[in-house]
Amino acid sequence: MAEDDVMYTDVKFNRPRAEDEAPGAEVVYSNVTMPRTKHPVCSKCAIDAQQAGQGIRSKVTTERVVLLVIIGILVVTIIALADKINSKLKMDTANSRLTCPPPPEAKNLTCLKCEARWEQHGGNCYYFSTSKSSWTDSRRSCTDLGSDLVKIDSREEQVFLIGRVRDLMKDNQDKFWIGLTDSKEEGKWLWMDGSALDQSLSFWNQTQPDNKSPAHSAEADCVRMGKKEKKGGSDDLKSWFDTSCKRPQKSICEKTAKLSSSV
Repeated sequence: MAEDDVMYTDVKFNRPRAEDEAPGAEVVYSNVTMPRTKHPVCSKCAIDAQQAGQGIRSKVTTERVVLLVIIGILVVTIIALADKINSKLKMDTANSRLTCPPPPEAKNLTCLKCEARWEQHGGNCYYFSTSKSSWTDSRRSCTDLGSDLVKIDSREEQVFLIGRVRDLMKDNQDKFWIGLTDSKEEGKWLWMDGSALDQSLSFWNQTQPDNKSPAHSAEADCVRMGKKEKKGGSDDLKSWFDTSCKRPQKSICEKTAKLSSSV
């Protein structure tokens, strides 16, 4: 290790003269020489330190990005689970109020009720008309009853409806109108309230919709449901068929169940 000498030069100071001291006396501090250790400069060490710092910053940045991605996935998952739980709670609440228990338990309870000849499910009332008419006339009949052609909002509702329809069908062509049409714009399927069909909640039969009606007499702009045979599995739910709106069919009306106080 190299060493350098450090030289401190003479320094003179004047101080007050004592009474017995000659005038002009000065105090002189002599040269002092002290060795100083000279530390070598390591250029490779500086480069290594710089690269190490960059590596740490890069690692921290990558870990931060990964953490943000994980947090984002967790947030989306939590929101999806919350929606699913909320829907389940709503369905359970509705089902718990389907019918009033028989007396005396029913006394002073508020329950959901349907009128005579209407069937209750999930907080709604359904009327299965066995009179055959066009889609437009069927809808008019539902309106006269304070309802509309059915809108299917869930898999559970489809399960209920196809089960009831299958019991009422005489043959495989004895189907029921539902409130779904693309009469305003071909291929754009809308429910009666103006909402678009959710493709995740569609139950088209294989090859449907095909925009074909008997003898190709008209465009198939309205939807009927029904499947007499039962094979088991999810295919049993795929029971929607598009056909001419003028074709006479049975129909399903739907309206919200009303609160009623039992006595």
